[in-house]
Amino acid sequence: MVAVLVGLVTAAGCGGKSEADQAKTDACNARADINTQVAKLKGLPPTLQSVDAAQTALKQIGDDLTTIKNAAPKVNGDLKGQLQDANATFEAQVQQIGQSITSAQSLTDAATALTNAGNQLSAAYKQAFANVSC
Repeated sequence: MVAVLVGLVTAAGCGGKSEADQAKTDACNARADINTQVAKLKGLPPTLQSVDAAQTALKQIGDDLTTIKNAAPKVNGDLKGQLQDANATFEAQVQQIGQSITSAQSLTDAATALTNAGNQLSAAYKQAFANVSC
């Protein structure tokens, strides 16, 4: 029994990440991926073929927002609040912009909405995550 406890203590001290450190890594990686997905959206041409690419990017952004939402409460320090505030702000913008794309009356309207969505999401991302220091 003592040998097992010594082994566990030794293993814990050998570079394992704490829950807070892992949460920070997960949240910061998701934040970076949101930036990547927003850049993809912003770069899409206003064509019908771009609609599928936009839907994929928006889904990934939604997944990243969920990752941040789940990880942020476990993060230590000021970053915790920064992530929670930025995530809530940006999530509201994504929902609003996503609705503008999906409510378009035609694929042509949706393609045109993509151009606006990319620009709007880029601005919203910069505003929401400007103070997040990962």
